[in-house]
Amino acid sequence: MVYKILMNKSQIKQPKLNFMLMIMLIISTMITINSTSWISAWMGMEMNLMSFIPMMLTKNKIFKSSNSMMSYFMIQSSSSSILLLMIMMNKLEMNFFKINMLILFLQLSLLMKLGAAPFHWWTPKIINYLNWKNCFILLTWQKLAPFMMISMTKMSNLIYYSIITSSIIGAILGINQTSLKLMILYSSINHISWMMMSMMINMLMFMFYFIIYTISIMIICMMLNNLNLNFLNQLLKNNSLNMFNKINVMMMFLSMAGIPPMIGFLPKFKILMLMMNNKLMMESMIFILFSLITFLFYMYPLMSMMLFNKMNSKWNMMKFNLLKNNMLMILTNLTMSLMMIMPLLYL
Repeated sequence: MVYKILMNKSQIKQPKLNFMLMIMLIISTMITINSTSWISAWMGMEMNLMSFIPMMLTKNKIFKSSNSMMSYFMIQSSSSSILLLMIMMNKLEMNFFKINMLILFLQLSLLMKLGAAPFHWWTPKIINYLNWKNCFILLTWQKLAPFMMISMTKMSNLIYYSIITSSIIGAILGINQTSLKLMILYSSINHISWMMMSMMINMLMFMFYFIIYTISIMIICMMLNNLNLNFLNQLLKNNSLNMFNKINVMMMFLSMAGIPPMIGFLPKFKILMLMMNNKLMMESMIFILFSLITFLFYMYPLMSMMLFNKMNSKWNMMKFNLLKNNMLMILTNLTMSLMMIMPLLYL
């Protein structure tokens, strides 16, 4: 009886707790972005870590989610300890070589927090046990603070190496995945290379790319959460999906792949133009090649939805509801793609 009373009280307070954690998550990232010293930026990232870990706990998978919480805490705390140590050592008077080594280790800790290759090994172990809401937070908002801190440092060989390896590893490791979460994760690693390259060339272009990337991931996670889809075989066997839902999911995947005229194509095209202007020809070839590979594994869910349908499948017009079938998201995607063409010409 006492256990039931406690469970009822926890269920009542859970929405308030989630709202408070979300507010802390936003405020902590704002502290990091607007900080004027490395110590305050580190403090904001620690607040961000402490507010996101309780959000990772799910009722259905308590044991697995607790393991992912512990893994995430260990990775983030170890990288934070390296970051704090480098910040403290940076205050000491050292020669030029040692200062360069400090900056190198500082960037290494930030790349580990970001989940960029070759420090991406912890991300697949965590994302499989998260729900779609936490996947969206992990792939978008949690990357903003490390990106801003990396932009405060200078370009180094480690950053360049991470950009190239993120583009390659994010494309190759996503080919044979059957989990939709892992496909989106490895695609996100490939997008990290684009965002870091744009951050090193033009900060305004990075913000534009990050906004478009966040909107695309948000819509995909919302749709897959509403349809309760986690694996490719669910798309293959589930013929009860409405055709408008399938078209909507297909458009969002094409936008993430960067296929024109979807909105995801515009920032990639502008970044390639900036890279050409900065004589980065070989890097542009690598980015284009491995973006085509990411488009290859984006085609898997599209083929599963569109090609393996029943012969008698019809468009059920009785269920054509704008909210239920997310037609508003389609119109938003197309409208934003048209609105963003003109500002891109002046970036």
